[in-house]
Amino acid sequence: MKPIQTAKFKTFLSHIGLVYKRTKGDHEIWDRPDDSLPRPVTFITNEKDVPPFHIKTNLKTIGMTTQEFNRIIQAL
Repeated sequence: MKPIQTAKFKTFLSHIGLVYKRTKGDHEIWDRPDDSLPRPVTFITNEKDVPPFHIKTNLKTIGMTTQEFNRIIQAL
């Protein structure tokens, strides 16, 4: 897995139904509209790319495999 541009990661999150909740420091917090994720998706927004480790951690939170993620990213 490679890093992904922060803007594209935000597009991905919106595409799968997550919504922006707030910014805390330099981190954006995203969750489902009903706040039903076990923990919110968090990533640093002042960087150009989201690193693979953060993507994988957030995919685990969302309950999505890297294969599903790659398929969706390629379609966006």
